[in-house]
Amino acid sequence: MKIQLLYFLERVLLVPCLPFLYFSGKKARGKIKKLPPQSDYQYIPSLSKENTLLIIGESTVAGVGASSPQTTFASNIDLLSFNGFEIHNIGKNGLRAGKLMGLLMGNPVAKEMPFTSAIVMIGANDCFKLTHPKKFRKDLEMFLQFLIMEKGVNKIIIPMVPPVHVFPAIPGLLRFFMRIHRYMLTSEITSLSQKIIPLHFDVSKQDFTGEFFAADGIHPSDLGYSMMAKSVFAHFNFIEKKKEAAKPPL
Repeated sequence: MKIQLLYFLERVLLVPCLPFLYFSGKKARGKIKKLPPQSDYQYIPSLSKENTLLIIGESTVAGVGASSPQTTFASNIDLLSFNGFEIHNIGKNGLRAGKLMGLLMGNPVAKEMPFTSAIVMIGANDCFKLTHPKKFRKDLEMFLQFLIMEKGVNKIIIPMVPPVHVFPAIPGLLRFFMRIHRYMLTSEITSLSQKIIPLHFDVSKQDFTGEFFAADGIHPSDLGYSMMAKSVFAHFNFIEKKKEAAKPPL
């Protein structure tokens, strides 16, 4: 009920601002430097065949902003885990939650594979497009349940929704609406994490200094990807330690 009311208020506030947002957004898009993806599909083999990791999602998974495939999010996870996962990394710039299933099933290798773990990076484009929070939740939940029931995934981490409200390239008024929408989408993921047992929502705080961002003022830099990977991998370790602590003594 709270989210529905907030969404309604967002819409009421948005209507009179639409002309300004349209022109300021168009002007900002013209200034944003277009950066190429480095990891639309990135496969990282491992000697361990027991741990298969799916990393899937939007432009951060596609490695936009990274200087090379060796500095992407997936490569940093591989480095931190000492090559402990066989990684299939599938990303697409502009992806929204409703397209996650299509992205996975469109990959001829990954669509046939089981996975033990998954990292799903989503939310920024649903903020930009102002996706209804309930639709976002429905689309995301359907995909997560598919990973669990059909792909055998027993651990899913969703990192925090990208901080669209602090992107340097985004005009000030648009940041205001992005903050509101990000809060709503974050609330939906939090609610899902309480319902879906294998799902863990990483809400670790990070320092979004200027060096975190790439030259376009939107995507992470090499440093940004390194920081993100360290946060997510620390969450992986936290989950494992918690699981070990819960085991009854022998």
